[in-house]
Parts: sequence; C-alpha cells; structure tokens
Amino acid sequence: MLGPRSPCFVANPDVSGIGVRTAIYAQNLLSFGPALLALKDRKVTPTELETLETQSTTILITAFAILLSAIIQARTSGISNYHTSLVLNLSWMNNTNLFIYLLLYVYRRVNLSEAELADEVAGRLNAASSPKPSLRRRARWILEAKKASFNPVIII
Repeated sequence: MLGPRSPCFVANPDVSGIGVRTAIYAQNLLSFGPALLALKDRKVTPTELETLETQSTTILITAFAILLSAIIQARTSGISNYHTSLVLNLSWMNNTNLFIYLLLYVYRRVNLSEAELADEVAGRLNAASSPKPSLRRRARWILEAKKASFNPVIII
C-alpha cells in the first residue's frame, strides 16, 4: 500500500530549468580549458591573462543576472526556499571562475623575473602622462615584495 503523498515542488524553469543549469555547468567546465592551456607552458602571458579576465567578467555578469532574476521573482510572484538555494549555489559556482583568474594572476606575478616586473612597472609609469610619486612608491613596493616573497623566513 502506498503511504501519504509527499509534497512536490512546483517547477520553476526560469531559475532551475534544465537549460539554465546545463548552460551554467557547461560554462564553468569549459572555463577550465583556457586556464589549463595558459599553464601548459608554465608561463602566463599578459594576453592569456586578459582573455581569462574577460571570460571571468562575462561569467560574473551571468551570475549577477541569475541573482537579479531570483530577486525580481521573489518580489513579484514569490520563490521557494529550494529554488533560492539552487540560485545561490549556481551563482557560487559561477564565482569560482573568478578564483581561477585570481590564481593565474598571482601565479604570473610570482613567476615574473625581476627584469620582466621592472619592465612592466616601467611601462605602466611611462603610459601615464605624468608619473605620480605614489606610482613610483607602488612600483618600488612591488619589486621589494617580489624579492621578499623568496625569503624562506617570510614564507614560514
């Protein structure tokens, strides 16, 4: 004999439809491709970093759009706790892509040689029409932080 029926959730394809979820899963899985290709030669170029930044930005816009749609739906017709949790989880998944970009950015900064770092900082200083003393201090601080990062006492 069958027991009492359990309550079912009303489907909400705007938030948790198969198309929305598949698109987010595919987008996040495919975002690892450029990151792995950037690390293939163990050197992250500025072009690769810029590409990953653009990719991360578009994925963050998607996460914001999903959150915005859930907020609008909550204000107008209501949204269940299940669907709210699902939206937050999907948005969190989208935000992990920014963490990949951050790791590659840090990887590039740590693995730059002093000459490359000095050239990059000098390029930024020369790009400005009138270099400010604060930029020079920052450039010097970056060079000192790079040197200090290899000090085993600071790492421990």
